[in-house]
Amino acid sequence: MRRIHRIVPLVLAVLLAFSLFACGSKSASPSVSNDRQETSNQAPGVTPELGKSEGTNGVATDGKQIGVIPPDMQQPGGAPEGSVRKLIRNASYELETLDYEKSLADLEALVTSSGGYVESSSTTGLGANQREYYDPRVASYRVRIPAEGLDAFGGKLGQIGSVTQSSSSVEEITDYYYDTEAHIRNLKVQETRLLELIQKAETLDNLVYLESTLSNVRYQIESLEGTLRRLDSQVSMSTVTITLREVYEYSPLRPVPQTLGERIRDEFARNMASLQRGAENFIVFLLGNIVGVV
Repeated sequence: MRRIHRIVPLVLAVLLAFSLFACGSKSASPSVSNDRQETSNQAPGVTPELGKSEGTNGVATDGKQIGVIPPDMQQPGGAPEGSVRKLIRNASYELETLDYEKSLADLEALVTSSGGYVESSSTTGLGANQREYYDPRVASYRVRIPAEGLDAFGGKLGQIGSVTQSSSSVEEITDYYYDTEAHIRNLKVQETRLLELIQKAETLDNLVYLESTLSNVRYQIESLEGTLRRLDSQVSMSTVTITLREVYEYSPLRPVPQTLGERIRDEFARNMASLQRGAENFIVFLLGNIVGVV
């Protein structure tokens, strides 16, 4: 009886150990099958020569996804040290003239002699000879002038007419310009790598994907190169807008009155000029109607 009590615990221990071993074997087998299933779900046509893994953006090579700039490539970070600053300079002027035709011809001649060209122009008004004082002619010009000659060009406008208003602006695009250059260099590195991968493509799916990615990269390169050409044009050739107005007399260019006497004098001069124009218009109207009646 004592022997039976000793044997029973031993048998129970053996059975418990066997059951634990069996459970461990069952839990290991699904793990192996899952590994096989993950391997079978790999994208078709991806070979060790084309890549070691597949990223979210498509086929990857040596752990680097196509279309993503690798960390070893130059990243945009502003203008390099010692680079030339890129500045876009523009200006605007308003002029008055007593001789509209001559001033218009002189303006176009000045633009040409300054190395520029007229980008657009427009005119309004019938002229003083057509409809008396009330329809003066106005010319609006948009011209391009070499940036290095912008100040000299503005100074010579005073010889064409009376400059009543002027303004200028400067926009710095240095960081943006060199960031765009760096982006183009990175895209060209990707273009070279894609061409190499296309030569090694072994399946039609990979070839189609690589060629599509290459097309997109080349489109970005062409677009950014076009942006650089436009910026170069804006930096080298300033844009100047000019408004030329026909007047009968120049606007008075007097300093701001400092005393009461100066204010009274200026107001009296303006009123007398207005009365003179009104009297002239009345005489023309009166004589014109008398002649018409006769």
